[in-house]
Amino acid sequence: MTDSRRRGTGGRPGPGATDGPVPAFDLYAVVGVRPEATHQEIVEAIAALDQRLRTAAARDRPGATARLKRLNVARHWLTNGARRKAYDAAVAGGSAGAAGRVRGGRVGAGSATRGSGGSLLSRPLTWVGIAAVALIAAFLVLRPGGFGGGASGSSASGSAPVAGGSSASGAPRSASGSAVAGGAGCPTSQPPALGAGQKRLVTLATAKGPIGITIEADLSPIAAGNFVALASCGFYDGVVFHRVATLQDGTPFVIQGGDPTGSGTGGPGYEIQDEPVKTPYKRGTVAMARTSAPNSVGSQFFIVLDDKDAPVLSSANTYQIIGSVTSGMEAVDAIYAAAGGQETPASPIAMDDVTVTTP
Repeated sequence: MTDSRRRGTGGRPGPGATDGPVPAFDLYAVVGVRPEATHQEIVEAIAALDQRLRTAAARDRPGATARLKRLNVARHWLTNGARRKAYDAAVAGGSAGAAGRVRGGRVGAGSATRGSGGSLLSRPLTWVGIAAVALIAAFLVLRPGGFGGGASGSSASGSAPVAGGSSASGAPRSASGSAVAGGAGCPTSQPPALGAGQKRLVTLATAKGPIGITIEADLSPIAAGNFVALASCGFYDGVVFHRVATLQDGTPFVIQGGDPTGSGTGGPGYEIQDEPVKTPYKRGTVAMARTSAPNSVGSQFFIVLDDKDAPVLSSANTYQIIGSVTSGMEAVDAIYAAAGGQETPASPIAMDDVTVTTP
């Protein structure tokens, strides 16, 4: 019940080992900065673009989900010094795409720099660039083996059979060590636990219909607080269900999401403390995915599809249960069906909009 990461003795793995393939499109163009921009310039440009893309008007435009995914990928690689160096090295070596990348320090149309006049998205050429990159990003995100796919088939201790008869970890895999910040105000370390007795209704708007999840603090207060904090700040908006798993006997197993990179190896950039599992797993249970290492929960979560899955999940009994689907289970089943038996769907379904209310 682990993910595809290989944790070494030296702590978290470095870029390239678990961060997925280097993006084949120009990340600096996505953000609208020059390649030699400072870290602060990149952070500020990403924050400004993120805020604009999350307005109601931006969300109503075609390709809104793809734009958010593209921005999340750029944030993942450019706001971390080591990952940015890895990306720049790949571009310089010709192993990553950089179409339209400005050479010689020139600032391209729509680039955002300190002191530049005008709004980032108010310039006409910026919209042309965004539209072009959206087409490229949509292909990369949705194609088989691209950013929309999760890692699968890794051999691990305590493994259970999965569809296709391969011996692999049948349980949800997570990789929270890869830092990917969400929208403005998202936590950068373990957020406060949800208060005793408190509940929240988290609604996931998807192309297959809305999914209502009732989060209960008394099940796992730390994990519940973490999930609610990430959902509240927009972290999950535009994020796909990258894994749709079936047990070897054909029983629907889980749909898993919460990785902003869509690769199955991403997370919020921090991990939270483990908590005991207090209730059994059953159809509609919502729990946090993790690696085999202690205290490795990040942002990835899964929804259980069948009561028959309980023995597999209970064999480890380490996946913190945070709540259950209380409406829209038919949408969950539709997401499972849409994968067509693929554990890493070629066209994964996204959480287009995630809202949090108090029931």
